[in-house]
Amino acid sequence: MRVQHITLLVFLAVITEVSMVHASNLAFTPGGPPPAPILRGTVTDSAGSPIADVQVIVTALNRVATTDDEGHFVFQGLPLGSYHLRAQRIGYAPAHADVTLGASDTEVTVSIVMHASPLQLNPIQVTATPTGTDPRDVPQSVVSLSGEQLARAAGASLAQTLAGEPGIAVRFNGPAASAPVIRGLQGERVLVLQDGDRAGDLSSTAPDHSVSVDPLTATRVEVVRGPASLLYGNQALGGVVNVISNDIPSEHPTHVDGYLASQAESVNPGVSGAGGLTVPLGGSLALVARGGGRHSDEMRMGGGGQLLNSFFRNYYGVGGLGFAGTTANGGVIYRYYHQNYGLPSAGGESARIEGQRKEVQGRSDFTINSALLTSLRVSGTAQWYGHAEINQETADTNTSFSLKTQTVDLLGHITTGSSTGAIGASGIFRQYAATGEEALTPAANSNGAGAFLYEEIPLGAREDPDAAVTKLQFGGRFDSYRIASQAGDPKFGLPTSITFNTFSGSMGLMVPAGSRFSLSGSVARSFRAPSVEELFSNARHEALGTYDVGNPALKAEINQGAELIVRLHSGRANGQLAGYYNSIQNYITPNIVKDTVLPGNLGSDTLPLNRVTQADAMLRGFEGSLEVQVASHVVLGAMGDLVWGELADSQEPLPYMPPARIGGSARFDDGRTSFGVDYRHGFAQNRVPPAVSPDDPSGIATGAYDLVNLSIGWVVNLGGRTNSLTLRLDNAFDERYRDATSRIKTFAFSAGRNLALVYKILL
Repeated sequence: MRVQHITLLVFLAVITEVSMVHASNLAFTPGGPPPAPILRGTVTDSAGSPIADVQVIVTALNRVATTDDEGHFVFQGLPLGSYHLRAQRIGYAPAHADVTLGASDTEVTVSIVMHASPLQLNPIQVTATPTGTDPRDVPQSVVSLSGEQLARAAGASLAQTLAGEPGIAVRFNGPAASAPVIRGLQGERVLVLQDGDRAGDLSSTAPDHSVSVDPLTATRVEVVRGPASLLYGNQALGGVVNVISNDIPSEHPTHVDGYLASQAESVNPGVSGAGGLTVPLGGSLALVARGGGRHSDEMRMGGGGQLLNSFFRNYYGVGGLGFAGTTANGGVIYRYYHQNYGLPSAGGESARIEGQRKEVQGRSDFTINSALLTSLRVSGTAQWYGHAEINQETADTNTSFSLKTQTVDLLGHITTGSSTGAIGASGIFRQYAATGEEALTPAANSNGAGAFLYEEIPLGAREDPDAAVTKLQFGGRFDSYRIASQAGDPKFGLPTSITFNTFSGSMGLMVPAGSRFSLSGSVARSFRAPSVEELFSNARHEALGTYDVGNPALKAEINQGAELIVRLHSGRANGQLAGYYNSIQNYITPNIVKDTVLPGNLGSDTLPLNRVTQADAMLRGFEGSLEVQVASHVVLGAMGDLVWGELADSQEPLPYMPPARIGGSARFDDGRTSFGVDYRHGFAQNRVPPAVSPDDPSGIATGAYDLVNLSIGWVVNLGGRTNSLTLRLDNAFDERYRDATSRIKTFAFSAGRNLALVYKILL
């Protein structure tokens, strides 16, 4: 597989070199296209004072610039055309502006005025559509955490950071090995991205594998709740989580831009820190440097007691160059992430996982300005992931895992009259291997290729940049995905190659209902190809306590679903209510048929025999949230969610469905000081499948619980720098409870009372 790695690295180098040459030389080539106009702007508050550290986003291209101390920002190399700008900053309501760049323009200026607001208003959504869209216009249910809202939710892992959002739960196997659950779907059905690219780890393959992205690095976390295969292909059947850290700048910074952040917790005793800098070098280059780490000891459970062997250590770093010119921008970076964490067990062997992920990522955006294609993004990654599962008593390695991933993506923005859209193509190549006595599958290679078309058609004219217009959105995608097992241990049989050819599509409509409400609806068809484990397993699965046998005859899962959303957006209220229905054909599920005696040198223990099978399934539910400003600086909120999942024929409940929840909140926020209280009630979850053994966590019902969280925060300007400090008390009454989605709920309770401190300074 060395040829694939070398080829991709050469590709990344070529797109970087071409972009830099294009950016510096093309505009001055005789007969070449004229330089694109420069867009300059200023952001002020309602009193006319400049605002620093504002993110200004060209929504159609997801180009981001940050204002300096004088409130100024600059965009270079934007294609000709009309654009919608969105400005966002902590303590202010998002502001909008429309601009047009014509062929005769050399420079265009714009002024944006922002107004203070205590409401949590979602920033621009770049994960839900390829064009970057105001969340009011997205026909799917989306959520975005940033600023103070992200600080109030920040946990030890990405999943725990998102756990309080409607429709999102945690697949828990200890504080390190946790992953998001979206609308009852998890694992290979939920795709985790970092800056829009797949995180090439093994977190989706087993509940004891962690996500190799630390939430402290995020400036924003976006979630698409519901299928997103149209844009991302395989593994996005249930939703997408995108951790946005802006490691590759999309605009050349006009000043040194960066941050320092720290977090301390008592429930996972320890500290974490992170920092980053983007430093301009001359007129077109910028140096990128990031780094951080986390050190936490055994988790404290609700009601008392420690969850033994739940320690977590990681450290990470990023370095590279960004570049920007009149016709191209982009960059190349190198990421490194190292992790070492314990695996809690019910008195069994004491094991830990140690591993790393290394990545080279490159991206270039080219200004085209042709009659149809306005810009083109070319990006690619090469990732090397590996971890070892180690017996801490003997220091022996039980199993070693290796995953090499290469991706290539092309995204072009198109304009036809008043309509905008995108065309794209992508490729993914994975080489997976597991060695050791507990290896579950043979080595396998996976190759995928896809192409899509997406279009947004406004069915009205935008007369006010703050107003929404009726939009029709639709798209289609075709994917071919091939999995080939390799020769190895005879117990896995002969090498086998399986190909899945699948079509995905979606259609959505957003209709404003007056100035405060909008109604959105969408239908979608998405897919997921079976994983290597589901196809080729033939071994003891320690994480599940079963002996797993795969099924090479599995078909791709097909989700056909619909969603309806009502949104409220006004100066004093913000919220949405979404209802959804998903019918999943060929839903892959464990099928426990009998006990088996382990063969050969694996001993004579008896384990439940799990033969992977398929059956149609249905998931339906709702989720909603609402915030209302009831006084000058006082906001009241409410939330709720419910998901009902079952097999279509037998009506047997699907395993690990999260319980229904309701909650409320109250918060005072004057832009500098905030304090609030948040309450959550989780209902009992009694709809569980039959347990196959006393140690089977999927068949254990869980009781109701109540959580109270308190927070106080400060945002101050010191020396021209924005400083934010948040102090939280989570689970204030130390509630002792089990979460229905936990994989270790047979012996472990969820996290107890937690005093957390989060500090961040924008440089």
